[in-house]
Amino acid sequence: MEKRILLLEDEIIVALDLQEILEAAGYYTVVKHNHADAIDAIKKFKPHLAICDINLGNGQTGIDFAIEAKLLLPKIEIIYVTAFSDQKMVESADLTNPFNYIVKPWNEEQIKVSVNMAFKFLMDKINKEGLINTLSISEYKILDLIAKQKKSKEIADILFIAEKTVRNHRYNIIKKLNLPNDNNSLLKWAITHFNK
Repeated sequence: MEKRILLLEDEIIVALDLQEILEAAGYYTVVKHNHADAIDAIKKFKPHLAICDINLGNGQTGIDFAIEAKLLLPKIEIIYVTAFSDQKMVESADLTNPFNYIVKPWNEEQIKVSVNMAFKFLMDKINKEGLINTLSISEYKILDLIAKQKKSKEIADILFIAEKTVRNHRYNIIKKLNLPNDNNSLLKWAITHFNK
């Protein structure tokens, strides 16, 4: 998988430093210095990860970018870079559900660790989606209801099927997702991973 990163940083030297570090580590990067160009790059480059400065200095923030980027690419992960941690700004940023924050002045190791963690998280998500794609439509519906903490009897009533059929589907889902065959493993997995 080609690991694509968009760097949104209005300070050219900082952006080029980040790009050099990441490309040396094997990532494909595109650097943009303003909101409009970064949004255009989202559409064309389709990055998996965006590292963006919260304060772009031209009226629009990295938060504005993240909101729009997630509308265009819902699976993109965001890492914010910031020189300060104003409480109001951090609260606004948290609403975009960023993967991480890096505080300036950062060092090369912080960048590499954060990006490696982000791509590990992304690969785990892709693998989970792959497992979910092995489910039948009925199993998928049941997993959705399990994630909503419905009991087997409730699921049977909602889907107009026998409770025994729900139990059989639960068993098959557990096998397909490689989960331990205990009462709570499927519930825990569904709540933690499904519909995220």
